[in-house]
Amino acid sequence: MVVVYNLYIFDRYCECIFYTEWNRPNTHLTSTRHSTDLSRPPVWPSAQSPRNTPMEEEAKLVYGVVFSTRNIINKLNSKDSSKGGNPGGFLSFATNTYRLHYYEALSGVKFVITTDVATNNMEPALDMIYKNIYVEYVVKNPLFCVDPNVSSPIENDYFRAVLNNYIKEISTSSSALSASA
Repeated sequence: MVVVYNLYIFDRYCECIFYTEWNRPNTHLTSTRHSTDLSRPPVWPSAQSPRNTPMEEEAKLVYGVVFSTRNIINKLNSKDSSKGGNPGGFLSFATNTYRLHYYEALSGVKFVITTDVATNNMEPALDMIYKNIYVEYVVKNPLFCVDPNVSSPIENDYFRAVLNNYIKEISTSSSALSASA
């Protein structure tokens, strides 16, 4: 069983364009962000929950950790491993309370998902989220802002619903994670 805490999506300009959580163990930022109802997890940024300073700071900190870790690994990795997925080979790291998984698409969109420590490899799940959920419901959406100079939050209810269903699926069945690859 996989316990997924939260998901961040960053665009190629380092802006957090989507955040949601399912089983976040530490909800010290605001009490309204905690949700035990998996059918409608909290989402940020959105028109209903405008950007607020603590969440913006959290997203910047997460991106900073990912950026720094990725750069260190790229410097230590002497061979070119840009075959897609994660350039440089950074997949995840673990602390004593969570494991952070990273996936970078060739388009520059970055996915960061945190899970319980026991979860080993979320790369197949992140690849599936990118190719079959993000591309299908965000990029191919005619209402999606395609201006490359503007970062805009993901405001797509179908994307949220399909993503939430997929996370529920992999959370309840450990075989769903390996089957999605």
